[in-house]
Amino acid sequence: MKAVLLDIYPEEHPLTLVIGAGTAQEEVVSLPLYELDRYQRIDHLTSLYIPPLPEESSPISLQEVVAHLRSPEGCPWDRQQTHRSLRPYLLEETYEVLEALDSGDTDKLRDELGDLLLQVVLHAQIALEEGEFKLEDVIAGLIKKLKRRHPHVFRGLKVKDAEEVLHNWEEIKRSERGEKDFRSLLNGVPKSLPALAQAQAYQRKVARVGFDWPDVEGVWEKVQEELEELKQARTQEEREAEVGDVLFAMVNLARWLKVDAESALREANARFTSRFREMERLASERGHHLSELNLDQQDRLWEESKKHDKRQELGRR
Repeated sequence: MKAVLLDIYPEEHPLTLVIGAGTAQEEVVSLPLYELDRYQRIDHLTSLYIPPLPEESSPISLQEVVAHLRSPEGCPWDRQQTHRSLRPYLLEETYEVLEALDSGDTDKLRDELGDLLLQVVLHAQIALEEGEFKLEDVIAGLIKKLKRRHPHVFRGLKVKDAEEVLHNWEEIKRSERGEKDFRSLLNGVPKSLPALAQAQAYQRKVARVGFDWPDVEGVWEKVQEELEELKQARTQEEREAEVGDVLFAMVNLARWLKVDAESALREANARFTSRFREMERLASERGHHLSELNLDQQDRLWEESKKHDKRQELGRR
């Protein structure tokens, strides 16, 4: 019975057991659903009262509605959906949330967040039907992850600033994956991200290990340097490469200036990730982690990785 009820109610849902009703041994016991199978005094004189689910605004009610949509009495379209078929809708709803954020329209944002939440609950319902996991598992996993990755909040760890928090976050993630062999810091950035978002994510990642300019003046100089290289380009292939580098530098400048940039950066992303991974590989071969190196040492590795990258490019021609 407990397993059946857990498909509908959360683990903490309150229950009431009436044992030996109408007898001298009558007993009324209140307990959460997850403890139902732990209670021993259940027999033919035992009654179980299950209070109704909370009102329409609760996550539980949303789960119930989605489960009904997926049921034989529900919606034919919803019943047909799979994790794979819902993929484009998840992407679409995410972009609509971003559009609402950019517009500053809080009513629209509330509506779009609801649509995005629907995608999460739909995937959780499909997983439940397939015996994979439940929405409660998703939430419980998230809560555990947040507590584990915020030891400075929940376990009294002392940190000096936000940069140290981000560094600890990356190290905890590595520990969670059980990583012992070399793994690039950039591996956690999804390859399916649009070029702009991908570039911004890469730059945030490398900044966390100190591969960043000490101030914005260095960023301005880098933009000028790339523009000069673009001016010197002669072939169409060189121009395309240098335009990509200029765009990437501009995204970095936008990050320093707290401006959201829009451009096509896929090729520049590929060059940057190749060079940075080469830096990490070189540092690892020499017994170092990039976070242990100062900016000058990192810069020398960067220049060395650029030479390696160019040699590979010449070899492909």
